[in-house]
Amino acid sequence: MALPVVLIIGGWLLGGNGILGSISSYYHSNMQDVFVGILWVVGLFLISYKGYDCLDDWVTNLSGIFAIGVALFPTIARDNDTSPLGVFQLPPAVSGTLHLIWAFLFFLLLAYNSYFLFTKTGSKTPGPQKIARNRMYRICGIIIIASLSGIVLYMMFLQQTILRHWAPVLILETIALWAFGLSWLVKGETLFRD
Repeated sequence: MALPVVLIIGGWLLGGNGILGSISSYYHSNMQDVFVGILWVVGLFLISYKGYDCLDDWVTNLSGIFAIGVALFPTIARDNDTSPLGVFQLPPAVSGTLHLIWAFLFFLLLAYNSYFLFTKTGSKTPGPQKIARNRMYRICGIIIIASLSGIVLYMMFLQQTILRHWAPVLILETIALWAFGLSWLVKGETLFRD
């Protein structure tokens, strides 16, 4: 949940980058190491997390792999940039495409986790707190999908509009991450305990 806040504040304090267009844009700023490091930590945490069943393990393992993929294959800095990117020194178009695929799948699995996996119950009749938590998980899953849909719509149709000055991708990514973070805190019983 802290990733976008740390990147924005760190970028502003340490280099005067201002607010960039997306979380991934901070790869091309003074916050590159922080961006990559946090994604690796999150990815390794998700891979090492042991869920309640095989499906839970698969979803979190894949989520972790996709988070690491986002770090390994950076987004394009500028449309006309031809310099190789990332640890594999790929052409910008290839790295950017892989980055978008990994990021899309990462967010999609976060939504799946919130909406479908967190709502599972071991008992046939869940108590009132579990029903309230399930409602929260589903709302968070819907928010993640809505944010992801907004990013896709913006990238396909609205990039050349006045919206680009408001960093809509950064805002929507932040909303999606916060929604998943909230559902994770609820699932870990930090919030809404029985």
